[in-house]
Amino acid sequence: MRQEYRVERKILKVSFIFVFFISLLASCKKNDSTSPDPATQPYSFFVAGHTYGNHLADNIHLHPPFKDQFSYIKNYPDMAFGVLTGDIVRLSNAESWDAVDEDIASLGFPVYFAPGNHDVTDRKLFEQRYGDPVNNNRSYRYFNYGKDLFIVLDSELDKWNISGNQLTFLQTVLSENAQDSRNIFVFVHALIWWDDENTFKNIHTNWWPPHIPDTTNYWTEIEPLLQSISSPVYIFAGDLGANEQATPFMYYKDDNITYIGSGMGNLVDDNFLFVQINSMGNVGFDLIALQGDKHRFGKLEDYILP
Repeated sequence: MRQEYRVERKILKVSFIFVFFISLLASCKKNDSTSPDPATQPYSFFVAGHTYGNHLADNIHLHPPFKDQFSYIKNYPDMAFGVLTGDIVRLSNAESWDAVDEDIASLGFPVYFAPGNHDVTDRKLFEQRYGDPVNNNRSYRYFNYGKDLFIVLDSELDKWNISGNQLTFLQTVLSENAQDSRNIFVFVHALIWWDDENTFKNIHTNWWPPHIPDTTNYWTEIEPLLQSISSPVYIFAGDLGANEQATPFMYYKDDNITYIGSGMGNLVDDNFLFVQINSMGNVGFDLIALQGDKHRFGKLEDYILP
C-alpha cells in the first residue's frame, strides 16, 4: 500500500509539472509580440458615389449595374464595410430609402452614408433614418476601424462648406484621434476642393456653374487642418460620373493628402472603388468599371489631372 501511495504521488507530481509547463508555454504564446493583433489585420472596404445612377432612369433601388456587382463585392478579399458618397436616392422619400435598405441588407455588412444633395431634399427624413443616434441624429459622424480613423461629412449643410458645428466636430475628432491613427479617411459627396481657378479646374463635376459655389472654406480652413496631420489623409468624393460631361473618376496626391473622386450614372464609364489596407497599414486601390472589363481603367494611382 505504501509503495503504491508513493507511485501515485510521483505520478501526480509529474502530471502537475507537465500541466504547469504547458500552461506557461500557452501563456508565452499568448503574449508573444509576433502573434496576430486583430487591430492590424488586413481589411478592405468599398466606396461608391452617385449610386442612384442615371438621371433619366426611374429605379428606386440602387443603380442596377452596381447591384449586379454585389456578389463580387461580398466575396472581395477581407471585405469589412462600404461607404456611399452621396446621391444615394433620386427622391428622398420613404419608398426610395426602403428600397436602398433592402439592397444594403443583402450585402451583409455595414454601409455608411455621406449625404448628397438628392438625399437631403427631405433632410429631416434622412437624419431620422441615418443620422448619428447618439448625437441628435446629425448627418456627420466618425468611427475607428483597426488603427485607422474614418470621418463621414455632410457637404450639403452649408453649400460645400464644412462650417459651424460640423467644423468644430472635425477639429475635435482630429485633435483627439489623429495622433494615434495610421491613416485617416474622409468621405464627402461634393468635391469641396474644386475651384475653377485651381489645380482641379478641368475636372468636370456632376454640377456646372452657376450651381457650383464660387468659393468654399476648404482651402482656407479644411486643407490647412488636414495638412497639419502627420498621418496620410485620403479624402473621397462621389459627385462624378453621372452624365456624359462629368469626369468619371480622379486621383491626385498633394503632400499627405490624397484626393479621390468617383461615381456612376452615365452608363459608359460607371465605376466604384475598393480600398485595401494591409497589416502594415499601407493603402491600395482597386478601380472597378461597371461596363466591360472590370479593370479596363487601369490603376487609379496612374490617373493624371486633365
